[in-house]
Amino acid sequence: MTDSQPVEAEFVWTRRHTLIVVVICAALVLDTIDISVMNVALPRIKDHLGFSEAGLSWVVNGYLVTFGGFLLLCGRVGDILGHRRVLLAGLVVFAVASLVAGLAPDPATLVAMRAAQGVGAALISPMTLALLARTFPEGPRAKAIAAWGIAAGLSGAFGLIVGGLLTVGPGWRWIFLINVPVSVVVILGVLRWLDRDRRAGRSTQRFDLVGSVASTLGVALLTVAIVQSSQEGWDSAQIIAPFIIGLALIAYFVLHEGRVAKDPLLPFSLIRIPNVAGANVTQALVGSGMFAMLYIATLYQQEVLHYGPLETGLGYIPQTLVILATAQQTPKLVDAYGMRLTVIGGAIIAAIGMALLALSGPHGSYLVNILGPSVVIGVGMALTFLPLSLAAGTGVPDDQQGVASGLINVSRVTGGALGLSVVAALAAGYTNHQSKTGTATVTALNDGFQFGFIVAAGLLLLSAFTALLLPRKQAGAPAAG
Repeated sequence: MTDSQPVEAEFVWTRRHTLIVVVICAALVLDTIDISVMNVALPRIKDHLGFSEAGLSWVVNGYLVTFGGFLLLCGRVGDILGHRRVLLAGLVVFAVASLVAGLAPDPATLVAMRAAQGVGAALISPMTLALLARTFPEGPRAKAIAAWGIAAGLSGAFGLIVGGLLTVGPGWRWIFLINVPVSVVVILGVLRWLDRDRRAGRSTQRFDLVGSVASTLGVALLTVAIVQSSQEGWDSAQIIAPFIIGLALIAYFVLHEGRVAKDPLLPFSLIRIPNVAGANVTQALVGSGMFAMLYIATLYQQEVLHYGPLETGLGYIPQTLVILATAQQTPKLVDAYGMRLTVIGGAIIAAIGMALLALSGPHGSYLVNILGPSVVIGVGMALTFLPLSLAAGTGVPDDQQGVASGLINVSRVTGGALGLSVVAALAAGYTNHQSKTGTATVTALNDGFQFGFIVAAGLLLLSAFTALLLPRKQAGAPAAG
C-alpha cells in the first residue's frame, strides 16, 4: 500500500478492512478497560491481599502513572520502529504483566504489575489510532475511527460491568487473568491482518533521548502528585515535590523541543495545527468529567445505596447501550454540523446529565437517580468521541501519527487523572466538613458526592467552551462513516 492519491481514490472497503478495525479496537479495549475495571473489585482485593487504605489506591494509580507517563515516548517509538511492531511488543508486555498480576501473592507484586500493565498500555494505545490513520485514506478513515471511538467510549462503562461479573463470579484475579487469552487472540489477529511496517525513510529519524526522559518523568511525576493529592493534600511535601519537579521537567521539555532538539519527540508543527490543539485541550476536560463520573457514581451506589459489585456493574449496561447507539449516528452529525457544534452539543448534554446526578439523595434509587442521568451522560460522551479523535489525527503526516495519537491519549489519561483527583479531593473535603458539623455519615457522604458531580458538570461545560477551538467543518468526516 502506498500513500499516493490514486490508491486513495480507488480504495474499496473489504472484509479484511473490517477485521483490521476489529483487531485494532480489541487492542484498544484491552488497555482502556483496565482503567475502570478495578473500581468495583477494590474492596475484595483489599481484603484478600491486606492492602492499607493508602496502598489500595495504587492498584489504580500505578496503572495511570506509567500509562500517562510513557504515552508520548511510546508514540514516537512507534513512528520510528514501526507501529505494528510496537503494538505487538505492547500486547506481549500487557499479557505477561496481567498473568503475574492475576497470580500476585502480595500488594507489592500487584502494584508493580499494574505499573507494568501501564507501560504495555502506553505501547498499545497510540499505535491503534496511528495504524487506522495509516491503513485508511481520509474518507473511509471516518468509518474506522468511528468504530475506534465507540470502543474507547464503551470501555469505561463496560469495564465496570465486566469487573462486577468477574468479582462475584470466578473472583477478582480473573480481572487480570482474562487479559492473557484475549491478548493472544489479538496478537494472532495483528500478525494475520495488519500489513508489515514500511521501512522507507525511517533510518533518517532519531530518538530524542533528552526530550523523552524529560517528558516521561515530567508527566509521570505530575500524575503521581495528582493522584495522591486526594489523600495527602496539596500542602504535603509528598505532593509539592513531585508536582514542582514535574512542572520544571515539562517546562524544560518545551524549551528543549522548540530550540534544541534536531528530531523532537513532539514537533511543535503538530501543536500548531488548530484542530490538533483544540482536540487535545477539549479531550483533557471531557476525560476529566468522564473519569470523575464513573468513580463517584460507583462509590455513591456502593457506599450510600449499598449495592454490591455485580449490581453496580450491571447498572451501567443502559449507558453502554446508549453510547453504542449514539456513536453510530455521530458521523452523520459531524458531516451535517461539523466537529465544533457536535462536540459542544455533546459536552452540554453530558453536563446536564452530571447535574442531574447531583440531585441524588441518601435514600435514592437506581431507577430515579442513576438510570436517567447516566443515559443522558452516555449520549453526550458518545457525541465527543469521533470528532475529537478525527481532529487529533487529521492533517498529520504519517511519520507523526504515532506521536499525535500518543498526545491525544496523554490528554485523555492525564486530564482524566487530574479531573478525578480534583473532584475526589473536593468531594472528600466536603464530606469531612459535613461530618464535623454533626451530619450523619451516609448523608455526609451523599453531600460530598453531590458536590463532586457539580464540579464534574462544570468541567464538562468548560470543555464546551474549549471546543470553540475546533474548526467549524472538518474534511474527512463524511456521512459515509
